[in-house]
Amino acid sequence: MQQARQISYPKRVTSMPQPGRMPDVGPQPASGLKKAKLSLILITCFLLSLVVVGQYSSLVILNYRLSSVRNEVVVMKDISRDLELEAARLSSTGRIDQIAREDLGMAEPEMTQLRVISAGRETVN
Repeated sequence: MQQARQISYPKRVTSMPQPGRMPDVGPQPASGLKKAKLSLILITCFLLSLVVVGQYSSLVILNYRLSSVRNEVVVMKDISRDLELEAARLSSTGRIDQIAREDLGMAEPEMTQLRVISAGRETVN
């Protein structure tokens, strides 16, 4: 029985970790590969999120431009309609006749001032 008590077992060294420091764990070859994969996945997710944010900001800018161009089209249509109305008003025969009589001092010709010219051809022998 005494011999059974004398069998030595390997002693476990348990050191208390210092505050703010993680206990040292032996090297694990698989953990380096896991860390690399995790880092690669995180970097890929970050880059993809940057692409998504960039595309969204481009979309917002294009919507703003589209809205401003639509507003310009509405304004241009109003201006075009106003110009067409003004052109029709300025080219009316009544207005031209009034300007000719009042501003330019013109009058309608009398019947003796009119000559009718025929468009037919006469042959001279």
